[in-house]
Amino acid sequence: MLAEDVACNPRNAYAGQVFNDESHRLNVYGSNVEVDYRGSEVTVENFIRVLTGRHDPAVPRPKRMLSDKGSNVLIYISGHGGNEFMKFQDVEELMAQDVADAIQQMHEKGRYRELLLVAETCQAATLYSKITSPNVLAMASSLKGESSYSYLTDMDVGLSLIDRFTWSTLDFFEKVDIHSRLSLAQLMQIYR
Repeated sequence: MLAEDVACNPRNAYAGQVFNDESHRLNVYGSNVEVDYRGSEVTVENFIRVLTGRHDPAVPRPKRMLSDKGSNVLIYISGHGGNEFMKFQDVEELMAQDVADAIQQMHEKGRYRELLLVAETCQAATLYSKITSPNVLAMASSLKGESSYSYLTDMDVGLSLIDRFTWSTLDFFEKVDIHSRLSLAQLMQIYR
């Protein structure tokens, strides 16, 4: 799901492109990035439907998360937020209870083996404060009462490119391949 707020922003001199740093080396919105939900399709309702598998029968297979009880699921959400909420499109809010309820439904329906929830917003840790489902690990860019800050601003683009937490996380994962022995404990060490 991509809101397309940066890629399609009129201030972005590189229309349709989003970079993780000012060198423009990595287009994180490149042609090899598969996006199932764009722009106005990025809603709280669609997010919950993807997680829980409660789609209208007309929703095509590629727009569904086809996970099962053997799946390891990563949910990475980034944006503006506050105490127990995250904004979607500056129009609606995903609440901590919504997240907890969706993950509980996922557990009950056998839609994951293990689930990693990563949240990057101000007060991000409050988004997982209501989760009680088993086999869920959550990490956040900030605690209650804390902000999560942008890392780089590209004057050519006229926007902040990436948040500090996401930049560090992306940098770590760019070093991971199928044969990697890196662990979540090693990922946690980079945030210190």
